[in-house]
Amino acid sequence: MDKQRIGTETSFLVNAGEIGQLILLYDWNKSSLGPIRLWPASLKTTLGIVLNSAFPMFVFWGPDKICFYNDAYRHSLGTSGKHPAIGKPAIEVWPEVWETTASLIDSVYATGTPSWFENRLIPIERNGQMEDVYWTFSHSPIFAESGSIEGVLVTSLETTPAVTAKKMIQESVQQRTNELNQANTSVMQANKYLQDIINSFKQPLQVLSPVYEKGEIVDFRFNLTNQAYASYANTTPKQISGCKVSDVFPGYLNTTSFSNVVATFLTGESNTWMIHYDQDGLDLYNEMTAIKMGEEVILHFADYTKLKYLEFELLNKITDLEKSNQNLEAFAHAASHDLKEPLRKIQMFANMLQDQLGEKLTEQNLMMFNRIISSAERMGKLTDDLLQYSQLSLVPPSKEPVDLNENVSQVLEDLEIRIRESNASFTFNDLPVIAGYKRQLYQMFLNLISNSLKYRDPSIPLHVEISSVPYLENGVQYHQIQVRDNGLGFQQEFADIIFQLFTRLQNTSTQSGSGIGLSTVKRVVDNHKGIIRADSKPGNGALFSVYLPY
Repeated sequence: MDKQRIGTETSFLVNAGEIGQLILLYDWNKSSLGPIRLWPASLKTTLGIVLNSAFPMFVFWGPDKICFYNDAYRHSLGTSGKHPAIGKPAIEVWPEVWETTASLIDSVYATGTPSWFENRLIPIERNGQMEDVYWTFSHSPIFAESGSIEGVLVTSLETTPAVTAKKMIQESVQQRTNELNQANTSVMQANKYLQDIINSFKQPLQVLSPVYEKGEIVDFRFNLTNQAYASYANTTPKQISGCKVSDVFPGYLNTTSFSNVVATFLTGESNTWMIHYDQDGLDLYNEMTAIKMGEEVILHFADYTKLKYLEFELLNKITDLEKSNQNLEAFAHAASHDLKEPLRKIQMFANMLQDQLGEKLTEQNLMMFNRIISSAERMGKLTDDLLQYSQLSLVPPSKEPVDLNENVSQVLEDLEIRIRESNASFTFNDLPVIAGYKRQLYQMFLNLISNSLKYRDPSIPLHVEISSVPYLENGVQYHQIQVRDNGLGFQQEFADIIFQLFTRLQNTSTQSGSGIGLSTVKRVVDNHKGIIRADSKPGNGALFSVYLPY
């Protein structure tokens, strides 16, 4: 500033910088303030303070609110537009905000009460456009020598960068909060989805974490359970989540449902075991499996309590059945012996009586005697067959190698007379050696061949063919033994019931039999864990297929 132009009257402009130069050069004669030399001391003093302050300040003076400001405030006016505003009425400088600002300024003029505002948005026009500008500012009255309020001092700091940064932080925080809320919602939904899934499992499931005391595992805590497990405690997964297992089932600490889980956690080796859980008022039979995953153990189990009690019931019934079978076998054995003696006497006395009466017997008498003797013989055969059938329930302790060729040959030798009388022929060879019960297999072939002899077609010679081939069914390898004849045959609809006890399909007046023979065959096959099937048509013979496991 040109010091020659600064006198006593303008001493307040000393060192006043660029803005002081503007004040000095301004034509104040055209202003309502008049020349600087006429300005009141209070204005000069205030401007002296403002112009020499490093803090942004603005002054409104007089009724027209003439504008003054310092170099520190200069940058807030922008590069163009409002600057220079020195000496101009406020309404000319701030037309875009004066409606709002005037009331604040007028309040200080009227009351003399200072005011302060923080981070207030006051949009202004600068740099050729409207800008949102935030300010922290105060309004203070400037008193004249007379004590009246002649002006308002504004200390003002633009806080737009700080407010913008704060807003960005708040928006970022809000965004992150929203993202976390969304993530939390997603986690909650995922947890609910997972809980719904594991609740759908019928098998109880738990996810446990260890509880330590002095470096040792003394318990486990529920991290996750399903409803199937929680039901044992008459509760829900949510209610026991986070609880110690011993809080819910104190007795588990004394069982392998604790000790084996500890072992799995410490070794990392999965384990499956059976347990009878008889603690905490429960009586359960479970198959438990423990699997370590990270710092947790997944424990699930299959509850087979009902099956176990069914097993107990079945064992009791088997015991009762074995006793009953033993009693029946004893009865059958005793009955067969007790029946055979009176039958033998019936036959003997019938023959003696027939011989004594001799020629006195009429033809009708002879027929009746023959029927008595024939019935006694059939009764004796039935008794023998029943005894033989009852003995098949006694399975030998171990199997032995049985050559079926020798087995069949023995049967044919024992039936030699019947075979000769029937004019029957047989074909068999290359039958296998199997592990079985030799005596029972003999009974099987004896009854099958006897069945062919019994139900032969009298009009054609009987031929029986016995053969064997390997056979696979349901992954099991069998010897398929087939006995085929060209006898009378039967309706296929009876293929299953012919193996039932006392079942006879043919005319009992022409074929004798007890109806036990094929039941005996079925019993032998069952004892060997095999299968038997029958195929036939009336007049086309019968085919019996026996499947004996390798």
